[in-house]
Amino acid sequence: MKEYIARDPKTGMPLAFGKNSNYRFIDDAYRAPNGYWDAIKNYDIIPLCNGEIQALEVRWKETPQLITRTDAIRALPRIMRENPIGAHKELISALSDIKPEIRISGLFSLPYVALVETDELFEHLHELLDDVDTGVRMAASKCLEIVAPVFPSVTEDTLFRELQSSVAIRRKHAYKALKSMCQVWPEVVVNHLDDLLRSEDHRLRLEAAKILPPLARTKSASVWDLIGWSLGDESEMVRAQAARTLPTLANIQPRMAKILVENSLFDTNEQVRKSALKALKSMDVSGFRMNRLCIDGARHSDPEIRRACILMMPRLFTESELRIQAVELLRMETKPDLISLLEEFSIDPEIDGGEDEKNRFLAAVPQATNADGTPILPPLDDKPTIQLPKPKDEVKKPSRLLNQPRRPTQDEIFYGDDFDDGTDGLA
Repeated sequence: MKEYIARDPKTGMPLAFGKNSNYRFIDDAYRAPNGYWDAIKNYDIIPLCNGEIQALEVRWKETPQLITRTDAIRALPRIMRENPIGAHKELISALSDIKPEIRISGLFSLPYVALVETDELFEHLHELLDDVDTGVRMAASKCLEIVAPVFPSVTEDTLFRELQSSVAIRRKHAYKALKSMCQVWPEVVVNHLDDLLRSEDHRLRLEAAKILPPLARTKSASVWDLIGWSLGDESEMVRAQAARTLPTLANIQPRMAKILVENSLFDTNEQVRKSALKALKSMDVSGFRMNRLCIDGARHSDPEIRRACILMMPRLFTESELRIQAVELLRMETKPDLISLLEEFSIDPEIDGGEDEKNRFLAAVPQATNADGTPILPPLDDKPTIQLPKPKDEVKKPSRLLNQPRRPTQDEIFYGDDFDDGTDGLA
């Protein structure tokens, strides 16, 4: 069987030490508060407790103080290492003393002396919670708040009784103790909450639901069951407290968070919906179930739910699907800002957009290339060179054949001018 080790609920460090333990120290976070009783010499503590010394004067922070048995009992944790038997005996005597102030001092030292010897101490604590004196009952409740996270098994029954007490102040200290256990003993907390969340008293269920947020960081199926059970509670306040766990679950257990968010997003309580919406924004919303959830949320009566789901639609749908959904939602949307948002989603810029938007969708002209594959570049000159046709009078007529004589013109025949027939003396 695994050895039980007492641990500080704040730091998780081992606290137990003694004959059968390997731990020979006490975590500094788990020590009795300081006071003028710390000025008592160690060898005077036991004589003051058993009455050998009635009183003595000490100096505490340069101020004289009169010390009596009440103060000596508060100093017992200081000698629990060197004289555990004597410290335990004097503490038992103080817890059963007839004077209320002595019993209160004993309850002050009980959590720290119990690290050495627990025999009979918790039985006295159980009885003093119902003491006739109001001050003693208050001190016992504070004592239980301290010891329950360190000794969860021995105080289980006592804590369960205090959690269901009809006195609010007693429940308050018990729930503080239960909250302190969440990091060190989460399984113990689950056992207590499992009973409290089934109670018919909605006040007990509400107090239990307040413990769920710090417990949500524990990756335990039992914790998820408690959260799901509380999210279905008939009390809106209980559901609102349970919904505070959803953002935490969305980060550490998104698959479980998706299942719980599906129902909480449409809860009748606004606080539940806000917590579900906060969790939804931090989750991966891909998948058919989330698509359906987003579409249903875009038709919700709460405008904030509709806005959040509409803004998620571009992440869930393709452009064509988004336009179809936006057109459908436009038929029932009444808020002007959401109508503008849906109209923006419903427009196809390739068809309904401006000239610049349409041009962005036109196909680019392919690059002209040479036979070797190199691109054809435009000429370097800004103005292209254009070949203009020559005038008609400058166009040369085709030359005649060299062996064909040219006929004389009428002027040459009339004036009798010599002319060259182009034969160059050839026959």
